[in-house]
Amino acid sequence: MHFLLGISSIALFTFGSYLALRLLHNIGSWAQRRSVQCFVLLVPLASLGLGLAGLHHFSGRACLTSAPVWDSMLELALPVGMGLIMLGALGFGVLRLALMARVIASRGVRAGPDLQSLADHLAERLGATRAQVRLCAYDRPLALTCGMFRPTILLSTWMVGHLDHRELEAVLAHELQHVARRDYPVMWLATVLRDAFFYLPTSWAAYRQLAGEKELVCDDLAVGSTHRPLALASALTKVWQDAVEEPKFVRLGVAQPLFRADESINGRIERLLAPPAPTISRQPSQASKLRTSMTVFMGLLLLEAANITLMLALMGCGPVLLLGRLF
Repeated sequence: MHFLLGISSIALFTFGSYLALRLLHNIGSWAQRRSVQCFVLLVPLASLGLGLAGLHHFSGRACLTSAPVWDSMLELALPVGMGLIMLGALGFGVLRLALMARVIASRGVRAGPDLQSLADHLAERLGATRAQVRLCAYDRPLALTCGMFRPTILLSTWMVGHLDHRELEAVLAHELQHVARRDYPVMWLATVLRDAFFYLPTSWAAYRQLAGEKELVCDDLAVGSTHRPLALASALTKVWQDAVEEPKFVRLGVAQPLFRADESINGRIERLLAPPAPTISRQPSQASKLRTSMTVFMGLLLLEAANITLMLALMGCGPVLLLGRLF
C-alpha cells in the first residue's frame, strides 16, 4: 500500500503534465509555451519532494512500519532511487558544462576585430548581453552558443569563408537571440531534468518541444531585428547543403547550435520564405487558456491531497495524527 501511494502520486503528476502539454495547442505566445514546458519539466520534482519528505517526517510511525517487508523496501527504494538518479543527472550536467568549457577554450581562438565588432553592434541593437566570438578550424558548418555567465558564440572557419556579410550577420543575430533568451542555462537545466526523470514520457515530450521551438523563436526574433529573412534562409540553405555531421562535442546536448544533423532544416527555411501571417490579437484566448491551466493545476493538487488522505486512511493512519509529526 505504501508503494502504491508513491506510484499513484507519480501517476497523478504525470497526468497533470500531460494535460498541460495538451493545452499548448491553444497557446500562441512563445514565452507562455516555454513557461508551460519548463513547468512540465519541473513538476516531477514535487513528486520527489513529497516522497523524500514522507520518509523524513513519517518514518517510525506504527501504521507505516506494520506493512509487509517487501512493501517497506519498495517504499524506501522509490524516493531514494529517484533521488539518486536526480543526483546522477545533476553530476552529469556539471560534467557537460566542464567538458564544453574545456573544448571551447582549447579549440576556439578569438575572432578578428571586424567580426567581434559586428557581433557587439548586433548585441547592442538587440539589447542582448555582449558575447565573445571565437573561431575554430573546422571545414564544416558550425555555429553555436554556450556559456552560463559569459556567453560565447563559436563559429567554424567554414561559416566565415562561405557566408556573405548579410548571411553572417543573420547567423550572429540568431545566436545572440539565444543569448538574450538565456537558452543555454535554460536548456542545461532542462537536460538535467529530462535525464533525472527519463522514465516519464512527459519529460521527454516537453524537452523535445522546448528544444525545437527555441530555434523557431530565435529565427523569428533574428528576422525581426535584421528585417532580412532571405539572408537567414540563404545561410540555412548553404548550411543544409554542406552539413554532413556534427562535431562530437556538439552532441553533449548543452550548446545551442544553429542546426542539428538529426533535424530537418527544410521547415525552418519554408517558414522564413513564407509571407508573414496576418497579426490577430489572441490575448483574450491566451488569458482564458492560462486560467484553465491554473484551474487544472489546482485541481491536480486537490486530487493529490485526496489521494494521500485516502491511502493513509486505508493504511490506518489518520491524517491529523501524521500531520502532528510536522510541528
